[in-house]
Amino acid sequence: MGAEDYPDVNPPLLTLLQRSVRWFSDELLARLAAAGVDPITPAHAAVLAHLGSGTPLSIAELARRAGVTRQTMHRAVTQLLDEGLLSSTPGPGFPRSTLIGLTDAGRRRCDVASGILRDLEQDLGSQLGPAALAELRDTLTRAWPR
Repeated sequence: MGAEDYPDVNPPLLTLLQRSVRWFSDELLARLAAAGVDPITPAHAAVLAHLGSGTPLSIAELARRAGVTRQTMHRAVTQLLDEGLLSSTPGPGFPRSTLIGLTDAGRRRCDVASGILRDLEQDLGSQLGPAALAELRDTLTRAWPR
Protein backbone atom coordinates (compact mmCIF):
# COMPACT_ATOMS: atom_id res chain seq x y z
CA MET A 1 0.00 0.00 0.00
CA GLY A 2 2.43 2.65 -1.18
CA ALA A 3 1.81 6.16 -2.40
CA GLU A 4 2.47 4.98 -5.96
CA ASP A 5 -0.69 2.88 -5.79
CA TYR A 6 -2.84 6.02 -5.49
CA PRO A 7 -2.35 8.77 -8.04
CA ASP A 8 -4.31 11.41 -6.07
CA VAL A 9 -1.50 13.60 -4.72
CA ASN A 10 -3.43 15.08 -1.81
CA PRO A 11 -6.40 12.85 -0.96
CA PRO A 12 -8.74 13.79 1.89
CA LEU A 13 -7.81 12.46 5.32
CA LEU A 14 -10.95 10.30 5.33
CA THR A 15 -9.69 8.53 2.20
CA LEU A 16 -6.31 7.88 3.82
CA LEU A 17 -7.92 6.53 6.99
CA GLN A 18 -10.24 4.28 4.96
CA ARG A 19 -7.31 2.89 2.96
CA SER A 20 -5.47 2.15 6.18
CA VAL A 21 -8.42 0.37 7.75
CA ARG A 22 -8.97 -1.57 4.53
CA TRP A 23 -5.34 -2.72 4.51
CA PHE A 24 -5.56 -3.92 8.12
CA SER A 25 -8.91 -5.65 7.49
CA ASP A 26 -7.81 -7.35 4.27
CA GLU A 27 -4.54 -8.53 5.80
CA LEU A 28 -6.26 -9.74 8.96
CA LEU A 29 -8.77 -11.79 6.96
CA ALA A 30 -6.07 -13.26 4.71
CA ARG A 31 -3.87 -14.23 7.64
CA LEU A 32 -6.78 -15.66 9.63
CA ALA A 33 -7.65 -17.82 6.62
CA ALA A 34 -4.01 -18.91 6.30
CA ALA A 35 -4.08 -19.86 10.00
CA GLY A 36 -7.25 -21.89 9.45
CA VAL A 37 -9.40 -19.54 11.52
CA ASP A 38 -12.86 -18.39 10.50
CA PRO A 39 -13.02 -14.72 9.52
CA ILE A 40 -13.98 -12.05 12.01
CA THR A 41 -16.43 -9.38 10.91
CA PRO A 42 -15.91 -5.81 12.13
CA ALA A 43 -18.94 -6.18 14.40
CA HIS A 44 -17.56 -9.40 15.88
CA ALA A 45 -14.16 -7.79 16.31
CA ALA A 46 -15.77 -4.98 18.33
CA VAL A 47 -17.24 -7.54 20.71
CA LEU A 48 -14.16 -9.74 21.00
CA ALA A 49 -11.78 -6.79 21.44
CA HIS A 50 -13.63 -5.60 24.52
CA LEU A 51 -13.83 -9.07 26.06
CA GLY A 52 -10.14 -9.82 25.63
CA SER A 53 -9.41 -8.92 29.25
CA GLY A 54 -11.42 -11.94 30.38
CA THR A 55 -13.88 -9.93 32.44
CA PRO A 56 -17.52 -10.63 31.44
CA LEU A 57 -19.49 -7.52 30.52
CA SER A 58 -23.13 -6.66 29.90
CA ILE A 59 -24.34 -5.99 26.38
CA ALA A 60 -24.99 -2.38 27.38
CA GLU A 61 -21.39 -1.97 28.56
CA LEU A 62 -20.02 -3.66 25.43
CA ALA A 63 -22.09 -1.29 23.29
CA ARG A 64 -20.86 1.73 25.24
CA ARG A 65 -17.22 0.71 24.92
CA ALA A 66 -17.55 -0.05 21.20
CA GLY A 67 -19.55 3.13 20.50
CA VAL A 68 -22.52 1.31 18.96
CA THR A 69 -26.18 0.91 19.86
CA ARG A 70 -27.35 -1.86 22.19
CA GLN A 71 -29.32 -3.35 19.30
CA THR A 72 -26.21 -3.53 17.12
CA MET A 73 -24.21 -5.10 19.94
CA HIS A 74 -27.02 -7.52 20.77
CA ARG A 75 -27.06 -8.75 17.16
CA ALA A 76 -23.29 -9.34 17.12
CA VAL A 77 -23.35 -11.03 20.54
CA THR A 78 -26.20 -13.32 19.45
CA GLN A 79 -24.22 -14.41 16.38
CA LEU A 80 -21.11 -15.10 18.48
CA LEU A 81 -23.17 -17.00 21.07
CA ASP A 82 -24.55 -19.14 18.23
CA GLU A 83 -20.99 -19.81 17.01
CA GLY A 84 -19.94 -20.92 20.50
CA LEU A 85 -17.43 -18.10 20.95
CA LEU A 86 -19.28 -16.38 23.78
CA SER A 87 -21.11 -17.48 26.91
CA SER A 88 -23.97 -15.75 28.66
CA THR A 89 -24.53 -15.92 32.42
CA PRO A 90 -27.02 -14.18 34.70
CA GLY A 91 -25.75 -10.86 35.94
CA PRO A 92 -26.15 -9.25 39.35
CA GLY A 93 -28.93 -6.83 40.06
CA PHE A 94 -31.60 -6.39 37.40
CA PRO A 95 -33.23 -9.81 36.78
CA ARG A 96 -32.85 -9.73 33.01
CA SER A 97 -29.23 -8.59 33.01
CA THR A 98 -26.70 -11.01 31.58
CA LEU A 99 -22.95 -11.00 31.45
CA ILE A 100 -21.17 -11.93 28.25
CA GLY A 101 -17.81 -13.68 28.37
CA LEU A 102 -15.48 -15.61 26.10
CA THR A 103 -15.58 -19.38 25.77
CA ASP A 104 -12.34 -21.30 25.28
CA ALA A 105 -12.99 -21.24 21.51
CA GLY A 106 -13.59 -17.48 21.65
CA ARG A 107 -10.40 -16.98 23.64
CA ARG A 108 -8.42 -18.98 21.07
CA ARG A 109 -9.84 -16.92 18.19
CA CYS A 110 -9.02 -13.70 20.06
CA ASP A 111 -5.50 -14.90 20.73
CA VAL A 112 -4.87 -15.77 17.07
CA ALA A 113 -6.37 -12.47 15.85
CA SER A 114 -4.39 -10.48 18.45
CA GLY A 115 -1.16 -12.13 17.35
CA ILE A 116 -1.90 -11.34 13.72
CA LEU A 117 -2.71 -7.72 14.58
CA ARG A 118 0.60 -7.42 16.47
CA ASP A 119 2.38 -8.81 13.39
CA LEU A 120 0.57 -6.32 11.14
CA GLU A 121 1.60 -3.48 13.41
CA GLN A 122 5.21 -4.68 13.25
CA ASP A 123 4.96 -4.83 9.44
CA LEU A 124 3.71 -1.25 9.42
CA GLY A 125 6.49 -0.27 11.80
CA SER A 126 9.04 -1.79 9.41
CA GLN A 127 7.70 0.44 6.63
CA LEU A 128 7.33 3.62 8.67
CA GLY A 129 10.06 3.18 11.23
CA PRO A 130 9.53 2.69 14.96
CA ALA A 131 9.42 6.40 15.81
CA ALA A 132 6.81 7.18 13.14
CA LEU A 133 4.68 4.22 14.25
CA ALA A 134 4.85 5.36 17.88
CA GLU A 135 3.90 8.89 16.81
CA LEU A 136 1.00 7.58 14.70
CA ARG A 137 -0.28 5.50 17.60
CA ASP A 138 0.00 8.48 19.96
CA THR A 139 -1.70 10.83 17.51
CA LEU A 140 -4.59 8.45 16.87
CA THR A 141 -5.01 7.90 20.60
CA ARG A 142 -5.30 11.64 21.28
CA ALA A 143 -7.12 12.69 18.12
CA TRP A 144 -10.70 11.67 18.81
CA PRO A 145 -12.86 13.76 21.14
CA ARG A 146 -14.78 11.81 23.75
